[in-house]
Amino acid sequence: MANDHLTDEVIQQAAQCDIVAFAAHPDDVELNCAGTLALAVKQGRSAGIVDFCRGELGTRGTPEIRDEEAARSAKVLGLSSRINLRLPDGSIRDTDESRALVVRTLRRMRPQVVIAPSLTDHHADHMAVAEILQRSFYLAGVAKYAPGDPAWRPRALLHYCGSAMTTPSIVVDISAVYQQRVDAALCYESQFYNAASSEPPTRIAHPDFLDAIEGRARHFGMTIGVKYGEGYTMREPIPTTDIVGLLGTEPWTTPGEKP
Repeated sequence: MANDHLTDEVIQQAAQCDIVAFAAHPDDVELNCAGTLALAVKQGRSAGIVDFCRGELGTRGTPEIRDEEAARSAKVLGLSSRINLRLPDGSIRDTDESRALVVRTLRRMRPQVVIAPSLTDHHADHMAVAEILQRSFYLAGVAKYAPGDPAWRPRALLHYCGSAMTTPSIVVDISAVYQQRVDAALCYESQFYNAASSEPPTRIAHPDFLDAIEGRARHFGMTIGVKYGEGYTMREPIPTTDIVGLLGTEPWTTPGEKP
């Protein structure tokens, strides 16, 4: 790693969280799964984000601006922890070194649920993070792998549905916190459409981009009969001893209304 000492310090600053989302760039979580984190916090659980890089290759803004925007977003979401591993933007790879880094982070934060990007996406960094998490998720629970930190294996690894068309395994109703998710995303002013900006156009700086993000949330919500949802895929089955309770949400009912 380019700066092992700095990375060690960053990981040591991470707090334990019930649910942690890993993403390549600051703003990836806010555009894809921040509602799930905000909902967990609303329910009394602790949530965190681990960004792999600072977005230094981004067409708009600067890494320093992105740092400030990420910090503001963390406050909006009520996160207990947000760290940046400061790996090189555009060069994130599934290597032994990156797996060991994520294993250390998982063992430090000890989440029950982990969220990663989609395994199929338009951005190579996104897919690389997904692949690293696929392997590190298991390795974190192997006591003899990278000994020194107590082994820890979370209960579930979810992949958020990114830019590719995907049929989710599970959809989370985020209707109660959707505006909070919007507010968190809007912290990234440097990245979105600004008619007065002289910076080059980008995919997410298109004037219709945020409408498209809302459309996706409405689509996932529609599939379970709610206003807004976030979709996830899972490679492993969901363990349960209560199938009735697991499927206890009635679609297309007014909040507070008995089905």
